[in-house]
Amino acid sequence: MFKQLLAYRNLLFILVLLNSGVFFLTDDKKAGIPYLRELYLFGVIAAAGALLLVWRRVYQSKAALWIIFVGVVLPVTSALLANLNFGQPLIYGFLEERRSLLWLSFFIALFLLIKTNPTQLQVENYFIYSAIFASVVGFAYYLNIIPDNANVAFQVDEVEWGNNPLRPDRYRIGSGYISIAVYTLLYRLKNDLSMKRLLLVLYFAAYLWLVIQTRGTMVLWTIGALWIFRNRIDSLVKVGGLAAIILVGSFFLVPEFYVEQYEKFNALLFEATEGPGVRDNTISIIMREVRENAYIGLGALSLQWNGGFYNLYNPHFYLSDVGIVGVYHRFGFLTPFIALAFYGFFLRVIRKCKDKGPLLSAFQLSFWFGIFNMILSNAIMFGGDTLGISMACFLYYARAHAAQPVLHQPPNRMAHGPLQYRNYKLE
Repeated sequence: MFKQLLAYRNLLFILVLLNSGVFFLTDDKKAGIPYLRELYLFGVIAAAGALLLVWRRVYQSKAALWIIFVGVVLPVTSALLANLNFGQPLIYGFLEERRSLLWLSFFIALFLLIKTNPTQLQVENYFIYSAIFASVVGFAYYLNIIPDNANVAFQVDEVEWGNNPLRPDRYRIGSGYISIAVYTLLYRLKNDLSMKRLLLVLYFAAYLWLVIQTRGTMVLWTIGALWIFRNRIDSLVKVGGLAAIILVGSFFLVPEFYVEQYEKFNALLFEATEGPGVRDNTISIIMREVRENAYIGLGALSLQWNGGFYNLYNPHFYLSDVGIVGVYHRFGFLTPFIALAFYGFFLRVIRKCKDKGPLLSAFQLSFWFGIFNMILSNAIMFGGDTLGISMACFLYYARAHAAQPVLHQPPNRMAHGPLQYRNYKLE
């Protein structure tokens, strides 16, 4: 049984599932397994290092150098800058940027893809199953079915998560995977209307509203749906009509629930439009501090070292909340070159992959949203858990498509395959 568990195909699914972070102990999910994230990160680093040493095939693509750049060079540089500017010991700098090392999962994913040769549909199902599992765990935690671990506390981060009167029970469990799964299901619904898939999309939408509670993600899902169905108005009308019927029916079953959610929606809308918020203050502080430092990056501080930015600026100062501006705080004038290298190379790999199924199309759509939403997207520093695997998928399926034999027909000659013959007879 243990041997079957370690089969390459099972390892690929385990890699996808673990990257969702659903088992990890975090500040907004204190029911995870202690030290599992650190153990997993160590495993990713060790496995990637072993592959770089013994697997010659990994050096056949420039993507390997790109991954090392975003997954090793950038976090190390950030730690060095924090040491030079604030005197933070390097070990704390590496601790703060450790999530960037998840970009190295690219090497493991590419190796397993080559070994298992899965179809795009199989990998799609891996992500959808992982998203469903993450949402079940998220709902169980949200409903207090899964209790917090005893003697676990994140006292500093509780300023943001534990004392928010508007969203006191907000959790980001599996949020990245949920979005990928929704886009994938919408691409499937575009070509094949299915009640099962539609109900699953509505289930994920309920999870987004009740558990994740991120307004930006809600807006992106709406724009994503309109973009996916932009040239299939008929499918959009059918999917929208069925969704409306289901929601109206559920309204008559539990009207009190919808009244409560409508009031919550108005409160969230008012908070978003009432004026400068936490992010605005964070951005203004970053622009001022980097300017006063001669536009040289300041790196990032760890909460474990003298309270980090909590004591330096304010309790709500988080570089991860302000996307590309947080990168600017780390690297200063180098940020435009880093962004150009990051987004430009990823888009180049995407364009080389001609055969994109629903999952790869979902990856592509999510990445484009990350570009348009740079102020909030922290993909450059912390997107490696999902984007590392997606980069491996784009690279693998681009080469798999290029390796397929192409049968060239002589000009002005009729091909006599069964499909062509049938069409010829129908004319």
